[in-house]
Amino acid sequence: MNYSRNNLTYFAEANRYSRTILFGIKQEDRLLHTYIIGKTGTGKTNLLQTHIIQDISFGRGFCVIDIHGDLIKKIFSNIPKRREQDVIYLDITNPDHNFKFNPFIKVPYEKRPLIASGILDVFEKLWKSAWGLKLEHILRYILLTLLDQEEANISDIIRIMDDEKYREECARNVINDDIKRFWQKEFKVYSKGDLLPIYNKVGAFLIYPAIKRLLIDNTDEISFRHIMDNRKILLINISKGALGENVSSILGSLILNSISFSAFSRIDTHEMNRVPFFVYLDEFQNYTTLSLVNMLSELRKFKLALIMAHQYLAQLSDEIRDAVLGNVGTVISFRLGVSDASYFAKEYYPVFDIVDIINLSNYDIYLKLMIDGTPSEPFSATTIKW
Repeated sequence: MNYSRNNLTYFAEANRYSRTILFGIKQEDRLLHTYIIGKTGTGKTNLLQTHIIQDISFGRGFCVIDIHGDLIKKIFSNIPKRREQDVIYLDITNPDHNFKFNPFIKVPYEKRPLIASGILDVFEKLWKSAWGLKLEHILRYILLTLLDQEEANISDIIRIMDDEKYREECARNVINDDIKRFWQKEFKVYSKGDLLPIYNKVGAFLIYPAIKRLLIDNTDEISFRHIMDNRKILLINISKGALGENVSSILGSLILNSISFSAFSRIDTHEMNRVPFFVYLDEFQNYTTLSLVNMLSELRKFKLALIMAHQYLAQLSDEIRDAVLGNVGTVISFRLGVSDASYFAKEYYPVFDIVDIINLSNYDIYLKLMIDGTPSEPFSATTIKW
């Protein structure tokens, strides 16, 4: 398909006044984020692919985080020669890949508490059964301290507890007085038993070879900021079939957080000069945290847009569900089960009801489309089939 308007991403057709009208979404409205929900096989991946192929065609920058590996294969088959040099393929399932990223480096000072919260969210998700207030408190101060260092990585969580000389050196670089007081007074009163859960959990975390390679051992540092600013195509394979569900989820969460935090470093660039960058997240419930979705409205200012897709609402906590639906611009639903249809019938009231939503055919959608910064009334459409 050949669409000539660079400012629009076409994705569906609607019947209006006895004729079929092709329509899309403006790039500015995409920056308000898109949420897609629908049962398996109803057309979600096809809809993502429709957006992605046009991003490729028009030279836009984007990232795909693929938890299965199948979507990336389809994308590769649609990359023309002129864009091959823009592709960065981060295949975490390949033990020979040499890419590395470090969530601790070059973080703007005012964003460090936010980043610490994001990393804590990832850890809490991983260690839910053992999570406690004391563990969270100690770990938060450790993370904030490491974020103040010129060079630190995730293994230094253990080092700062073990090595007094390193701990004192890090404390000298700390900016915040409360964090300084933590090391001068509070940390000294903790026993080994208080610190043991952190030793155990972080140690177990770093045992995974895929995690250790990507976060510590590899040498080819990946710059998400450079990728965004230069309209690169970043394809990330975190197939849970190859890595295991836990590792896939952890790495997906850390990468997504780091991409988001890299967008905040664009504070040094005037908003008009920030290059839009789009992040596609199929089955986004696997690597989305509450702290991230609470940042959606702020990410828009830094020209980072998320396109989030999944199958049913029960995959999300109530907090994340409410935060996502309260902060996204465009909402698209394919066929749903009765429970989810009941929820979205309220979203689409009075235009569509539960019966309408549970009886949609494959590729048919109901949506509220962001148009010039304002959500439309609910309407129906049929997505383009690729």
